Amino acid sequence: MHEYVLAASTTARLPDLVVIALMLAVMVAIGIYCARKTRSAEGYFLANRSMKGWVVGFSLMATIISSMTFLGMPGVTYDKDWRFMPAHTLYILPAILGYVIFMPFFRRGHVVSAYEYLERRFGTWARLYGAVAFIMTHLFRMGIILYAVSIPFHQMSGLPLGSVIVILGILVAIYTIAGGLEAVIYTDVLQGISLIIGGLICTPIVINLLPGGFSQLFETAIADGKFGVSSTEFTFDKPSMWSIILTYQFIFLQLLCTDQNTVQRYLAMKSEKEARSGFILSTVLTIPVWLYFAFIGTALYVFYKQFPDELPQGVSAESVFPHFILTQVPAGFGGFVIAGLLAAAMSTLDSSINASAATVTTDFYRRFRPNAGDERHYLRVGRVASLFFAAMMIGVAIIIHYNRSDTLMELQTVMYPIVTAGLTSVFLLGFFTVRAQGQAVMIATAATLVGIIVWVLLDTEAGRELFPTLAGLLPNKLWIGVIPYVFLLVAGYTLSFTLREERDLKNLTVWTKAPTEARG
Repeated sequence: MHEYVLAASTTARLPDLVVIALMLAVMVAIGIYCARKTRSAEGYFLANRSMKGWVVGFSLMATIISSMTFLGMPGVTYDKDWRFMPAHTLYILPAILGYVIFMPFFRRGHVVSAYEYLERRFGTWARLYGAVAFIMTHLFRMGIILYAVSIPFHQMSGLPLGSVIVILGILVAIYTIAGGLEAVIYTDVLQGISLIIGGLICTPIVINLLPGGFSQLFETAIADGKFGVSSTEFTFDKPSMWSIILTYQFIFLQLLCTDQNTVQRYLAMKSEKEARSGFILSTVLTIPVWLYFAFIGTALYVFYKQFPDELPQGVSAESVFPHFILTQVPAGFGGFVIAGLLAAAMSTLDSSINASAATVTTDFYRRFRPNAGDERHYLRVGRVASLFFAAMMIGVAIIIHYNRSDTLMELQTVMYPIVTAGLTSVFLLGFFTVRAQGQAVMIATAATLVGIIVWVLLDTEAGRELFPTLAGLLPNKLWIGVIPYVFLLVAGYTLSFTLREERDLKNLTVWTKAPTEARG
Protein backbone atom coordinates (compact mmCIF):
# COMPACT_ATOMS: atom_id res chain seq x y z
CA MET A 1 0.00 0.00 0.00
CA HIS A 2 1.35 3.41 -1.00
CA GLU A 3 0.61 6.37 1.23
CA TYR A 4 2.40 9.60 2.06
CA VAL A 5 1.79 12.61 4.27
CA LEU A 6 0.01 15.35 2.32
CA ALA A 7 1.57 18.74 1.99
CA ALA A 8 -0.81 21.63 2.55
CA SER A 9 -0.32 22.77 -1.04
CA THR A 10 -1.87 19.60 -2.40
CA THR A 11 -5.24 20.12 -0.77
CA ALA A 12 -8.23 21.26 -2.78
CA ARG A 13 -8.48 24.78 -4.22
CA LEU A 14 -11.89 26.38 -4.63
CA PRO A 15 -11.71 26.98 -8.44
CA ASP A 16 -10.65 23.35 -8.92
CA LEU A 17 -13.59 22.13 -6.85
CA VAL A 18 -16.04 24.26 -8.83
CA VAL A 19 -14.86 22.80 -12.15
CA ILE A 20 -14.99 19.23 -10.83
CA ALA A 21 -18.46 19.77 -9.34
CA LEU A 22 -19.75 21.09 -12.67
CA MET A 23 -18.40 18.01 -14.48
CA LEU A 24 -20.09 15.67 -12.01
CA ALA A 25 -23.37 17.58 -12.22
CA VAL A 26 -23.43 17.37 -16.02
CA MET A 27 -22.81 13.61 -15.99
CA VAL A 28 -25.55 12.95 -13.45
CA ALA A 29 -27.94 15.16 -15.45
CA ILE A 30 -27.22 13.16 -18.62
CA GLY A 31 -27.97 9.93 -16.77
CA ILE A 32 -31.30 11.26 -15.47
CA TYR A 33 -32.27 12.59 -18.92
CA CYS A 34 -31.50 9.27 -20.63
CA ALA A 35 -33.36 7.34 -17.91
CA ARG A 36 -36.60 9.12 -18.88
CA LYS A 37 -36.31 7.72 -22.43
CA THR A 38 -35.40 4.14 -21.51
CA ARG A 39 -38.34 1.75 -21.65
CA SER A 40 -36.86 -1.66 -22.51
CA ALA A 41 -33.85 -3.90 -21.87
CA GLU A 42 -32.63 -3.35 -25.45
CA GLY A 43 -32.86 0.40 -24.96
CA TYR A 44 -30.99 0.11 -21.67
CA PHE A 45 -28.19 -2.15 -22.95
CA LEU A 46 -27.97 -1.24 -26.68
CA ALA A 47 -29.34 2.34 -26.85
CA ASN A 48 -31.99 1.01 -29.29
CA ARG A 49 -29.23 0.46 -31.89
CA SER A 50 -29.57 4.08 -32.96
CA MET A 51 -26.29 5.83 -32.10
CA LYS A 52 -24.11 7.88 -34.45
CA GLY A 53 -20.75 6.32 -35.35
CA TRP A 54 -18.56 9.24 -34.28
CA VAL A 55 -20.27 9.39 -30.88
CA VAL A 56 -19.73 5.68 -30.24
CA GLY A 57 -16.17 5.84 -31.62
CA PHE A 58 -15.26 8.60 -29.18
CA SER A 59 -16.96 6.64 -26.41
CA LEU A 60 -14.99 3.49 -27.26
CA MET A 61 -11.71 5.43 -27.19
CA ALA A 62 -12.55 6.94 -23.80
CA THR A 63 -13.44 3.51 -22.40
CA ILE A 64 -10.24 1.84 -23.61
CA ILE A 65 -8.05 4.74 -22.44
CA SER A 66 -9.40 4.92 -18.85
CA SER A 67 -7.60 6.35 -15.83
CA MET A 68 -4.95 3.66 -16.27
CA THR A 69 -3.69 5.86 -19.11
CA PHE A 70 -4.07 9.08 -17.09
CA LEU A 71 -2.27 7.72 -14.02
CA GLY A 72 -0.81 4.30 -14.81
CA MET A 73 0.96 5.28 -18.03
CA PRO A 74 2.72 8.39 -16.61
CA GLY A 75 3.39 6.39 -13.45
CA VAL A 76 5.32 3.63 -15.20
CA THR A 77 7.25 5.98 -17.54
CA TYR A 78 8.14 8.19 -14.56
CA ASP A 79 9.23 5.22 -12.45
CA LYS A 80 10.81 3.04 -15.15
CA ASP A 81 10.80 3.60 -18.93
CA TRP A 82 8.70 3.16 -22.10
CA ARG A 83 8.58 -0.64 -21.82
CA PHE A 84 4.80 -0.75 -22.37
CA MET A 85 4.71 1.52 -25.41
CA PRO A 86 5.77 -0.88 -28.20
CA ALA A 87 2.88 -3.13 -27.14
CA HIS A 88 0.41 -0.24 -27.11
CA THR A 89 1.60 0.99 -30.51
CA LEU A 90 0.86 -2.48 -31.91
CA TYR A 91 -2.76 -2.06 -30.79
CA ILE A 92 -3.35 -1.49 -34.50
CA LEU A 93 -3.04 -5.25 -35.20
CA PRO A 94 -5.96 -6.42 -32.99
CA ALA A 95 -7.87 -3.34 -34.22
CA ILE A 96 -7.58 -4.57 -37.81
CA LEU A 97 -9.04 -7.95 -36.79
CA GLY A 98 -11.83 -6.20 -34.92
CA TYR A 99 -12.65 -4.02 -37.91
CA VAL A 100 -12.51 -6.72 -40.57
CA ILE A 101 -13.84 -9.78 -38.74
CA PHE A 102 -15.46 -9.30 -35.35
CA MET A 103 -17.46 -6.08 -35.64
CA PRO A 104 -19.17 -7.13 -38.93
CA PHE A 105 -19.93 -10.57 -37.49
CA PHE A 106 -21.62 -9.32 -34.33
CA ARG A 107 -23.63 -6.73 -36.24
CA ARG A 108 -24.74 -9.30 -38.79
CA GLY A 109 -25.63 -11.84 -36.11
CA HIS A 110 -28.20 -9.61 -34.34
CA VAL A 111 -27.10 -10.73 -30.88
CA VAL A 112 -27.29 -8.85 -27.60
CA SER A 113 -24.36 -10.64 -25.94
CA ALA A 114 -20.99 -11.73 -27.31
CA TYR A 115 -21.41 -14.97 -25.42
CA GLU A 116 -24.50 -15.97 -27.39
CA TYR A 117 -21.99 -16.72 -30.14
CA LEU A 118 -20.04 -19.11 -27.91
CA GLU A 119 -23.20 -21.10 -27.18
CA ARG A 120 -23.99 -21.41 -30.90
CA ARG A 121 -20.43 -22.46 -31.67
CA PHE A 122 -19.48 -24.72 -28.74
CA GLY A 123 -22.52 -25.20 -26.50
CA THR A 124 -24.09 -23.84 -23.33
CA TRP A 125 -20.94 -24.41 -21.25
CA ALA A 126 -19.02 -21.97 -23.44
CA ARG A 127 -21.59 -19.22 -23.05
CA LEU A 128 -21.59 -19.54 -19.27
CA TYR A 129 -17.79 -19.77 -19.11
CA GLY A 130 -17.44 -16.70 -21.34
CA ALA A 131 -19.92 -14.71 -19.29
CA VAL A 132 -18.25 -15.62 -15.98
CA ALA A 133 -14.76 -14.83 -17.34
CA PHE A 134 -15.99 -11.49 -18.63
CA ILE A 135 -17.58 -10.60 -15.29
CA MET A 136 -14.43 -11.55 -13.35
CA THR A 137 -12.31 -9.51 -15.76
CA HIS A 138 -14.41 -6.40 -15.38
CA LEU A 139 -14.73 -6.69 -11.63
CA PHE A 140 -10.93 -6.51 -11.46
CA ARG A 141 -10.73 -3.77 -14.10
CA MET A 142 -13.38 -1.64 -12.38
CA GLY A 143 -11.67 -2.08 -9.03
CA ILE A 144 -8.21 -1.05 -10.20
CA ILE A 145 -9.53 1.96 -12.13
CA LEU A 146 -11.69 3.18 -9.25
CA TYR A 147 -8.67 2.81 -6.97
CA ALA A 148 -6.49 4.78 -9.39
CA VAL A 149 -8.90 7.69 -9.78
CA SER A 150 -9.41 7.91 -6.02
CA ILE A 151 -5.73 8.74 -5.42
CA PRO A 152 -5.81 12.42 -6.44
CA PHE A 153 -9.12 13.04 -4.66
CA HIS A 154 -7.60 11.52 -1.54
CA GLN A 155 -4.71 13.98 -1.95
CA MET A 156 -7.05 16.93 -2.53
CA SER A 157 -9.47 16.26 0.27
CA GLY A 158 -7.34 14.67 2.96
CA LEU A 159 -10.11 12.08 3.41
CA PRO A 160 -9.09 8.44 3.93
CA LEU A 161 -8.57 6.73 0.58
CA GLY A 162 -11.20 4.09 1.43
CA SER A 163 -13.82 6.80 1.96
CA VAL A 164 -12.95 8.45 -1.36
CA ILE A 165 -13.33 5.11 -3.14
CA VAL A 166 -16.84 4.68 -1.71
CA ILE A 167 -17.95 8.24 -2.59
CA LEU A 168 -16.72 8.12 -6.20
CA GLY A 169 -18.13 4.63 -6.68
CA ILE A 170 -21.57 5.83 -5.63
CA LEU A 171 -21.43 8.81 -8.00
CA VAL A 172 -20.59 6.56 -10.96
CA ALA A 173 -23.37 4.19 -10.00
CA ILE A 174 -26.04 6.91 -9.95
CA TYR A 175 -25.91 7.99 -13.58
CA THR A 176 -24.98 4.53 -14.94
CA ILE A 177 -27.86 2.71 -13.25
CA ALA A 178 -30.30 5.45 -14.24
CA GLY A 179 -29.54 5.98 -17.91
CA GLY A 180 -28.09 2.76 -19.31
CA LEU A 181 -25.82 2.55 -22.37
CA GLU A 182 -27.09 5.77 -23.97
CA ALA A 183 -26.10 7.73 -20.88
CA VAL A 184 -22.78 5.87 -20.80
CA ILE A 185 -21.97 6.75 -24.41
CA TYR A 186 -22.90 10.44 -24.18
CA THR A 187 -21.03 10.92 -20.92
CA ASP A 188 -18.06 9.09 -22.44
CA VAL A 189 -17.89 11.71 -25.21
CA LEU A 190 -17.76 14.50 -22.63
CA GLN A 191 -15.25 12.53 -20.60
CA GLY A 192 -13.03 11.78 -23.60
CA ILE A 193 -12.83 15.46 -24.52
CA SER A 194 -11.97 16.37 -20.93
CA LEU A 195 -9.30 13.67 -20.79
CA ILE A 196 -7.50 14.93 -23.89
CA ILE A 197 -7.70 18.63 -23.02
CA GLY A 198 -6.65 17.93 -19.43
CA GLY A 199 -3.54 16.14 -20.62
CA LEU A 200 -2.68 18.83 -23.16
CA ILE A 201 -2.67 21.49 -20.44
CA CYS A 202 0.16 19.89 -18.48
CA THR A 203 3.09 19.33 -20.83
CA PRO A 204 3.58 23.01 -21.80
CA ILE A 205 3.64 23.86 -18.08
CA VAL A 206 6.38 21.29 -17.43
CA ILE A 207 8.42 22.56 -20.38
CA ASN A 208 8.04 26.18 -19.24
CA LEU A 209 9.20 25.34 -15.70
CA LEU A 210 12.36 23.53 -16.84
CA PRO A 211 15.31 25.94 -17.22
CA GLY A 212 16.43 24.18 -20.42
CA GLY A 213 12.97 23.57 -21.83
CA PHE A 214 12.50 20.81 -24.42
CA SER A 215 16.21 20.26 -24.95
CA GLN A 216 16.78 19.63 -21.24
CA LEU A 217 13.84 17.24 -21.13
CA PHE A 218 15.12 15.08 -23.98
CA GLU A 219 18.78 15.24 -23.01
CA THR A 220 18.10 14.18 -19.41
CA ALA A 221 15.57 11.49 -20.34
CA ILE A 222 17.86 9.97 -22.98
CA ALA A 223 20.89 10.07 -20.67
CA ASP A 224 18.93 8.27 -17.93
CA GLY A 225 17.45 5.67 -20.28
CA LYS A 226 13.87 6.85 -19.73
CA PHE A 227 12.91 6.22 -23.38
CA GLY A 228 14.15 2.63 -23.17
CA VAL A 229 11.89 -0.40 -23.63
CA SER A 230 13.35 -2.72 -20.98
CA SER A 231 15.17 -5.83 -22.21
CA THR A 232 14.84 -6.66 -25.92
CA GLU A 233 16.14 -10.18 -25.30
CA PHE A 234 13.62 -12.95 -25.94
CA THR A 235 13.76 -14.75 -22.60
CA PHE A 236 11.33 -16.51 -20.29
CA ASP A 237 13.03 -15.85 -16.96
CA LYS A 238 12.77 -12.05 -16.74
CA PRO A 239 10.55 -9.22 -18.02
CA SER A 240 11.23 -8.19 -21.61
CA MET A 241 9.72 -6.11 -24.36
CA TRP A 242 8.55 -9.28 -26.11
CA SER A 243 6.62 -10.72 -23.17
CA ILE A 244 4.81 -7.38 -22.77
CA ILE A 245 4.04 -7.13 -26.51
CA LEU A 246 2.62 -10.66 -26.71
CA THR A 247 0.62 -10.26 -23.49
CA TYR A 248 -0.99 -7.05 -24.72
CA GLN A 249 -1.85 -8.55 -28.10
CA PHE A 250 -4.09 -11.02 -26.26
CA ILE A 251 -5.42 -8.28 -23.95
CA PHE A 252 -6.32 -6.01 -26.90
CA LEU A 253 -7.87 -8.93 -28.78
CA GLN A 254 -10.01 -9.52 -25.70
CA LEU A 255 -11.06 -5.88 -25.46
CA LEU A 256 -11.78 -5.30 -29.15
CA CYS A 257 -12.97 -8.67 -30.39
CA THR A 258 -14.65 -10.62 -27.60
CA ASP A 259 -15.55 -8.18 -24.82
CA GLN A 260 -19.23 -7.49 -24.20
CA ASN A 261 -18.35 -3.91 -23.34
CA THR A 262 -17.11 -3.37 -26.89
CA VAL A 263 -19.69 -5.58 -28.59
CA GLN A 264 -22.46 -3.41 -27.07
CA ARG A 265 -20.97 -0.43 -28.88
CA TYR A 266 -20.71 -2.30 -32.16
CA LEU A 267 -24.41 -3.10 -31.90
CA ALA A 268 -25.47 0.37 -30.73
CA MET A 269 -24.45 2.08 -34.00
CA LYS A 270 -27.34 2.45 -36.41
CA SER A 271 -25.72 1.35 -39.71
CA GLU A 272 -22.68 -0.40 -41.17
CA LYS A 273 -21.34 2.92 -42.45
CA GLU A 274 -21.63 4.52 -39.01
CA ALA A 275 -20.01 1.47 -37.40
CA ARG A 276 -17.01 1.57 -39.73
CA SER A 277 -16.42 5.29 -39.24
CA GLY A 278 -16.83 5.01 -35.47
CA PHE A 279 -14.33 2.16 -35.20
CA ILE A 280 -11.72 3.98 -37.31
CA LEU A 281 -12.12 7.16 -35.25
CA SER A 282 -11.63 5.21 -32.03
CA THR A 283 -8.43 3.55 -33.28
CA VAL A 284 -6.95 6.75 -34.70
CA LEU A 285 -7.45 8.56 -31.38
CA THR A 286 -6.37 5.83 -28.96
CA ILE A 287 -2.71 5.26 -29.85
CA PRO A 288 -1.65 8.97 -29.86
CA VAL A 289 -3.33 9.48 -26.48
CA TRP A 290 -1.35 6.58 -25.00
CA LEU A 291 1.90 7.97 -26.40
CA TYR A 292 1.16 11.46 -25.12
CA PHE A 293 0.48 10.35 -21.55
CA ALA A 294 3.62 8.19 -21.60
CA PHE A 295 5.54 11.35 -22.54
CA ILE A 296 3.98 13.21 -19.59
CA GLY A 297 5.50 10.66 -17.20
CA THR A 298 8.94 11.13 -18.72
CA ALA A 299 8.59 14.92 -18.52
CA LEU A 300 7.63 14.65 -14.84
CA TYR A 301 10.71 12.53 -14.16
CA VAL A 302 12.96 15.26 -15.60
CA PHE A 303 11.05 18.00 -13.74
CA TYR A 304 11.37 16.37 -10.32
CA LYS A 305 14.98 15.45 -10.98
CA GLN A 306 15.60 19.17 -11.56
CA PHE A 307 13.45 20.18 -8.54
CA PRO A 308 13.59 17.24 -6.10
CA ASP A 309 12.39 19.33 -3.14
CA GLU A 310 9.03 19.82 -4.88
CA LEU A 311 8.11 16.15 -4.37
CA PRO A 312 7.34 14.75 -0.89
CA GLN A 313 9.14 11.61 0.21
CA GLY A 314 7.38 8.29 -0.36
CA VAL A 315 5.10 9.35 -3.20
CA SER A 316 3.92 6.38 -5.28
CA ALA A 317 4.52 6.49 -9.03
CA GLU A 318 0.81 6.99 -9.75
CA SER A 319 0.61 9.89 -7.28
CA VAL A 320 3.30 12.00 -8.98
CA PHE A 321 1.07 13.34 -11.77
CA PRO A 322 -1.80 14.34 -9.42
CA HIS A 323 0.74 16.00 -7.10
CA PHE A 324 2.09 18.02 -10.03
CA ILE A 325 -1.43 19.04 -11.07
CA LEU A 326 -2.34 20.23 -7.60
CA THR A 327 0.90 22.12 -6.97
CA GLN A 328 2.10 23.43 -10.36
CA VAL A 329 -0.98 23.81 -12.57
CA PRO A 330 -2.88 27.08 -11.92
CA ALA A 331 -6.11 26.86 -9.92
CA GLY A 332 -9.12 26.21 -12.15
CA PHE A 333 -6.95 24.69 -14.85
CA GLY A 334 -5.87 22.09 -12.30
CA GLY A 335 -9.51 21.34 -11.64
CA PHE A 336 -10.11 20.82 -15.34
CA VAL A 337 -7.19 18.36 -15.50
CA ILE A 338 -8.48 16.47 -12.45
CA ALA A 339 -11.93 16.49 -14.09
CA GLY A 340 -10.26 14.90 -17.12
CA LEU A 341 -8.82 12.21 -14.86
CA LEU A 342 -12.22 11.65 -13.27
CA ALA A 343 -13.73 11.50 -16.75
CA ALA A 344 -11.17 8.94 -17.89
CA ALA A 345 -12.08 6.66 -15.01
CA MET A 346 -15.82 7.12 -15.20
CA SER A 347 -15.89 6.43 -18.94
CA THR A 348 -14.54 2.95 -18.20
CA LEU A 349 -16.39 2.29 -14.96
CA ASP A 350 -19.83 3.16 -16.29
CA SER A 351 -19.22 1.04 -19.41
CA SER A 352 -18.08 -1.96 -17.38
CA ILE A 353 -21.01 -1.74 -14.97
CA ASN A 354 -23.50 -1.57 -17.84
CA ALA A 355 -21.85 -4.37 -19.83
CA SER A 356 -21.58 -6.64 -16.77
CA ALA A 357 -25.25 -6.06 -15.98
CA ALA A 358 -26.11 -6.84 -19.63
CA THR A 359 -24.18 -10.10 -19.39
CA VAL A 360 -25.96 -11.21 -16.21
CA THR A 361 -29.37 -10.20 -17.55
CA THR A 362 -28.92 -11.76 -21.01
CA ASP A 363 -26.60 -14.72 -20.49
CA PHE A 364 -27.93 -15.91 -17.16
CA TYR A 365 -31.31 -14.53 -16.20
CA ARG A 366 -32.96 -14.20 -19.61
CA ARG A 367 -31.23 -17.32 -20.95
CA PHE A 368 -32.73 -19.53 -18.25
CA ARG A 369 -35.93 -17.54 -17.61
CA PRO A 370 -36.98 -16.44 -21.11
CA ASN A 371 -40.62 -15.86 -20.12
CA ALA A 372 -40.12 -14.29 -16.71
CA GLY A 373 -41.81 -11.03 -17.74
CA ASP A 374 -42.02 -8.21 -20.24
CA GLU A 375 -39.26 -5.83 -21.33
CA ARG A 376 -39.79 -3.62 -18.30
CA HIS A 377 -39.17 -6.65 -16.09
CA TYR A 378 -35.79 -7.33 -17.72
CA LEU A 379 -35.02 -3.61 -17.50
CA ARG A 380 -35.55 -3.76 -13.73
CA VAL A 381 -33.32 -6.85 -13.52
CA GLY A 382 -30.63 -4.97 -15.45
CA ARG A 383 -30.73 -2.04 -13.05
CA VAL A 384 -30.53 -4.30 -10.01
CA ALA A 385 -27.54 -6.06 -11.59
CA SER A 386 -25.92 -2.66 -12.23
CA LEU A 387 -26.34 -1.80 -8.55
CA PHE A 388 -24.73 -5.10 -7.56
CA PHE A 389 -21.71 -4.54 -9.79
CA ALA A 390 -21.27 -1.00 -8.55
CA ALA A 391 -21.06 -2.36 -5.00
CA MET A 392 -18.60 -5.08 -6.05
CA MET A 393 -16.47 -2.49 -7.85
CA ILE A 394 -16.11 -0.52 -4.61
CA GLY A 395 -15.17 -3.68 -2.71
CA VAL A 396 -12.48 -4.73 -5.20
CA ALA A 397 -10.96 -1.22 -5.18
CA ILE A 398 -10.66 -1.32 -1.39
CA ILE A 399 -9.01 -4.77 -1.56
CA ILE A 400 -6.46 -3.45 -4.09
CA HIS A 401 -5.81 -0.44 -1.84
CA TYR A 402 -4.76 -2.63 1.05
CA ASN A 403 -2.84 -5.30 -0.88
CA ARG A 404 -0.94 -3.97 -3.91
CA SER A 405 2.82 -3.58 -4.20
CA ASP A 406 3.61 -3.16 -7.95
CA THR A 407 2.83 -0.13 -10.11
CA LEU A 408 -0.73 -0.15 -11.43
CA MET A 409 0.40 -0.90 -15.01
CA GLU A 410 2.39 -3.93 -13.83
CA LEU A 411 -0.48 -5.12 -11.64
CA GLN A 412 -2.93 -4.81 -14.54
CA THR A 413 -0.61 -6.56 -17.00
CA VAL A 414 -0.26 -9.61 -14.75
CA MET A 415 -3.78 -9.81 -13.33
CA TYR A 416 -5.81 -9.15 -16.46
CA PRO A 417 -4.76 -12.38 -18.23
CA ILE A 418 -5.38 -14.39 -15.07
CA VAL A 419 -8.98 -13.25 -14.66
CA THR A 420 -9.77 -13.54 -18.39
CA ALA A 421 -8.83 -17.22 -18.07
CA GLY A 422 -8.02 -17.93 -21.73
CA LEU A 423 -11.32 -16.59 -23.07
CA THR A 424 -9.72 -14.93 -26.10
CA SER A 425 -8.39 -18.28 -27.33
CA VAL A 426 -11.85 -19.84 -27.20
CA PHE A 427 -13.19 -17.09 -29.46
CA LEU A 428 -10.22 -17.45 -31.82
CA LEU A 429 -10.79 -21.21 -32.10
CA GLY A 430 -14.44 -20.55 -32.81
CA PHE A 431 -13.98 -17.88 -35.44
CA PHE A 432 -10.89 -19.09 -37.29
CA THR A 433 -11.19 -22.90 -37.32
CA VAL A 434 -13.85 -25.34 -38.45
CA ARG A 435 -12.00 -28.23 -36.79
CA ALA A 436 -12.39 -27.07 -33.16
CA GLN A 437 -15.36 -28.73 -31.46
CA GLY A 438 -17.20 -28.13 -28.20
CA GLN A 439 -16.05 -31.09 -26.12
CA ALA A 440 -12.42 -30.75 -27.14
CA VAL A 441 -12.35 -27.00 -26.44
CA MET A 442 -14.09 -27.56 -23.09
CA ILE A 443 -11.37 -30.01 -22.00
CA ALA A 444 -8.62 -27.66 -23.22
CA THR A 445 -10.25 -24.76 -21.37
CA ALA A 446 -10.50 -26.75 -18.12
CA ALA A 447 -6.84 -27.77 -18.40
CA THR A 448 -5.86 -24.14 -19.03
CA LEU A 449 -7.76 -22.97 -15.94
CA VAL A 450 -6.07 -25.62 -13.80
CA GLY A 451 -2.68 -24.61 -15.20
CA ILE A 452 -3.29 -20.92 -14.41
CA ILE A 453 -4.37 -21.75 -10.85
CA VAL A 454 -1.28 -23.92 -10.27
CA TRP A 455 0.99 -21.21 -11.74
CA VAL A 456 -0.51 -18.52 -9.49
CA LEU A 457 -0.22 -20.71 -6.37
CA LEU A 458 3.38 -21.72 -7.11
CA ASP A 459 4.28 -18.05 -7.59
CA THR A 460 3.19 -17.17 -4.04
CA GLU A 461 5.58 -17.13 -1.10
CA ALA A 462 3.95 -20.29 0.30
CA GLY A 463 4.18 -22.04 -3.07
CA ARG A 464 7.88 -21.23 -3.41
CA GLU A 465 8.55 -22.59 0.08
CA LEU A 466 6.57 -25.82 -0.40
CA PHE A 467 7.61 -26.58 -4.00
CA PRO A 468 10.89 -24.72 -4.60
CA THR A 469 11.93 -26.89 -7.58
CA LEU A 470 8.66 -26.46 -9.45
CA ALA A 471 8.48 -22.76 -8.60
CA GLY A 472 12.00 -22.32 -9.93
CA LEU A 473 10.89 -23.68 -13.32
CA LEU A 474 8.19 -21.05 -13.75
CA PRO A 475 8.72 -18.40 -16.45
CA ASN A 476 8.54 -14.74 -15.46
CA LYS A 477 5.00 -13.87 -14.36
CA LEU A 478 4.41 -11.64 -17.41
CA TRP A 479 4.30 -14.79 -19.55
CA ILE A 480 1.09 -15.84 -17.81
CA GLY A 481 -0.59 -13.56 -20.35
CA VAL A 482 0.77 -15.62 -23.26
CA ILE A 483 1.58 -19.27 -22.50
CA PRO A 484 -1.89 -20.38 -21.23
CA TYR A 485 -3.56 -18.78 -24.26
CA VAL A 486 -1.23 -20.51 -26.71
CA PHE A 487 -1.72 -23.81 -24.85
CA LEU A 488 -5.51 -23.51 -25.10
CA LEU A 489 -5.32 -22.79 -28.84
CA VAL A 490 -3.06 -25.77 -29.54
CA ALA A 491 -4.81 -28.20 -27.16
CA GLY A 492 -8.32 -27.25 -28.30
CA TYR A 493 -7.43 -27.69 -31.95
CA THR A 494 -5.44 -30.91 -31.47
CA LEU A 495 -8.06 -32.65 -29.30
CA SER A 496 -10.67 -31.92 -31.96
CA PHE A 497 -9.01 -34.51 -34.23
CA THR A 498 -10.12 -37.26 -31.84
CA LEU A 499 -13.16 -35.76 -30.09
CA ARG A 500 -15.45 -35.13 -33.05
CA GLU A 501 -19.05 -33.90 -32.97
CA GLU A 502 -21.55 -32.70 -35.53
CA ARG A 503 -22.60 -29.05 -35.36
CA ASP A 504 -23.95 -26.71 -38.02
CA LEU A 505 -21.25 -24.08 -38.51
CA LYS A 506 -23.08 -21.88 -41.01
CA ASN A 507 -22.24 -18.23 -40.27
CA LEU A 508 -20.17 -19.24 -37.23
CA THR A 509 -16.64 -19.13 -38.67
CA VAL A 510 -14.81 -16.92 -41.15
CA TRP A 511 -14.76 -19.92 -43.52
CA THR A 512 -18.49 -20.68 -43.37
CA LYS A 513 -20.09 -17.25 -43.31
CA ALA A 514 -22.71 -16.22 -45.82
CA PRO A 515 -21.96 -13.29 -48.18
CA THR A 516 -22.50 -9.95 -46.46
CA GLU A 517 -25.45 -7.98 -47.71
CA ALA A 518 -24.82 -4.39 -48.70
CA ARG A 519 -25.99 -1.94 -46.08
CA GLY A 520 -26.10 1.77 -45.62
